[in-house]
Amino acid sequence: MSLIKHFLIIFSTNTLIACYIKLSFCGRFMLTSSELIQAIQKYDPNLNVDLVRKAYIFSMEAHGMQKRASGSPYFYHPAEVARILTEQLHMDYTTVIVGLLHDVLEDTNVGFEELEEIFGSEIAFLVEGVTKLSHIKYTSSQVKQSESYQKFIIAVTHDIRVLIVKLADRLQNMRTLSYIKSEEKRRRIAIETLDLYAPLAERIGMNGIKDEIADIAFFTLHPNEYRAISTKLEHIRNQDNNFVQNTILELQKVLSKDEIPCSINGREKTPYSIWKKMQKRNIGLDQIYDIIAFRIIVQSVKECYAALGVVHTNFRIIPGRFKDYISIPKLNNYRSLHTTVIGTGNQPIEIQIRTEDMHRMAEEGIAAHWSYKNGDLIGKVGETQNYAWLKRLIAIIKNSPDPYEVLDNSKLEMFDDEVFCFTSKGDLITLPKGATGVDFAYEIHTDLGNTCIGVRINGKLVPLKTVLKNGDRVDIITSPYQHPEATWEDFVVTGKARSCIRKFVKSQEKGEFISLGFQLSRYIFAEMNIQFSEDLILYEKFCCDSLTKFYYNMGKGLIPLKLFRSTLLNIEGNNITFNDTSICLIDFIPDIAVHFSKCCCPILGDKIIGILQANKGLIIHQTTCRSMEESCEAFIRVKWNQDDNIETSFMARLQIIMLNHKDSFAAITNIISSNNANISNLKIEHRTTEFFSLLVDISVTDIAHLGEIQAALRACSKVKSVKRL
Repeated sequence: MSLIKHFLIIFSTNTLIACYIKLSFCGRFMLTSSELIQAIQKYDPNLNVDLVRKAYIFSMEAHGMQKRASGSPYFYHPAEVARILTEQLHMDYTTVIVGLLHDVLEDTNVGFEELEEIFGSEIAFLVEGVTKLSHIKYTSSQVKQSESYQKFIIAVTHDIRVLIVKLADRLQNMRTLSYIKSEEKRRRIAIETLDLYAPLAERIGMNGIKDEIADIAFFTLHPNEYRAISTKLEHIRNQDNNFVQNTILELQKVLSKDEIPCSINGREKTPYSIWKKMQKRNIGLDQIYDIIAFRIIVQSVKECYAALGVVHTNFRIIPGRFKDYISIPKLNNYRSLHTTVIGTGNQPIEIQIRTEDMHRMAEEGIAAHWSYKNGDLIGKVGETQNYAWLKRLIAIIKNSPDPYEVLDNSKLEMFDDEVFCFTSKGDLITLPKGATGVDFAYEIHTDLGNTCIGVRINGKLVPLKTVLKNGDRVDIITSPYQHPEATWEDFVVTGKARSCIRKFVKSQEKGEFISLGFQLSRYIFAEMNIQFSEDLILYEKFCCDSLTKFYYNMGKGLIPLKLFRSTLLNIEGNNITFNDTSICLIDFIPDIAVHFSKCCCPILGDKIIGILQANKGLIIHQTTCRSMEESCEAFIRVKWNQDDNIETSFMARLQIIMLNHKDSFAAITNIISSNNANISNLKIEHRTTEFFSLLVDISVTDIAHLGEIQAALRACSKVKSVKRL
């Protein structure tokens, strides 16, 4: 009998009564369908009673005799998820149904089509979206898990309720984590929670859920630290001497004088948040004073600032601790005023001032937009689009060339504090702390980042890797001839910037290796005096399924040149005579498939030779370089193209011995600068009372340019000798 028919029989008979029996598991009674419906009716006037009851019975029947690790029927779990969505978050009845059904696709024989047939496409789509994230084990790097994450994020951008249900699911799982016998599995789930789910909850402002799941994970991973902090908190409570109540009374007193109606409460920070602060600041527990935060809830934004003025007038403030998240909200739309003052007993106290709506948003986050208030559904599907970080996650998914990178790059979007900067038009751009001008460019548009050649911060031209500060006005300078460099990855901090850079570099890299492989093939043909023909390249012998793959592997140095030569020697009818030929470097972008060796730093005009190195490509050395291998099997004759203008610079290293005078440094740097060269590195090698020995790396265009600089340095009275290394 099909599950649908079985379900219809149960739904239409008196056996329905059996589904309402209360059973006690995990210290609480399982929620019955009647209780669930009554709870939803309190706030959702559009409730479809029959559909909720249908989902309740369907889920119970689908999970059948399945058991949880606690020994309770599996259905206890989706029923508790529905309880969280109802009693804690006041979600619309459709979301509650998804909570009831969220595991049927993954853990039962129910298929998507069957679910869609019974409950409709909207509910089936949401259940499928929740299922996607269940497939991810964050500590693993399997491609399928990355693909599930991508699909999940795409589903979230269409309807944020997918993420809300998944977080409710994770919360219920964490509440029963202790029932899992395997310590390794408990730790894996705890790590996954701190790495993925807690940041996701924080990013959508669901701080209540974030705090609870993070604390349980913290206890699982660091039980000793958790107990130490909890003991300290208990001690503070015992030694309170009514500190919290006295502080609240004092705040109420000063605010009532200015006739500002408000409610005030004190909330203790969680053990995990205290531990994180200890780790971040490298301090002990005794050095954390703002363990309790006081919240002043007022009626309007105007009263928020009025209350702030009263607090600052009556209490001594601690400088540098004021933050205005009302004027500039956090990425998760969190809004509040934060300040720290010296309160009762000379103790620092943190005060947060916000309206009722802001407070609700701070606790429930995006769920507050999808829940009911006074009988009205507040949010719409489009609310998701207000979350810029979700858009960046989509950009990461689109630009990450390797699915292994998606999770790592997107993780960057879910952590860290924020910095607020402005475009030249005054538009606000919010970025993670530590972001640079390149991050700023990519945040505006991928093309802007890809063509970024310079950055002006507050009107001043600065290096691309300059870290942005709050309030900076940023202008991006672009050039159609610019392209991202692999070294940018060393200083960007946003996942979007990193994924875009990698995508561009890898696309360029593939093309460059294919081009180099093609040129190397022609080189070997010409060297052996064989008319070049791709038909003569037996790429199958090199485990390649295509000629393009052969060229790519050849360019990467994965195919030994000796082996390729031997296949050509075996071709009948070829009269082999080795010719003098070479590869022209003008055809390649430096530092992708062709690299200039750091040991001898060849410059345009030097006599050079190339060495093919596996997974690296072609390494260019000076012919006099002592570090080259003795074997010449992998040597490739290369040449500069003197007729073409190579628009690139080369690094040259000079050893300069100069007089130990106070103005010697200035003289040398002025000479180098006046000759249109930049100093990229400078190191004092040796120093005596009479002389300095310096190692200086400078960028030059060719050997003639370097010669001019050396001649100018030798002509300086402060310089004893100049030698190129």
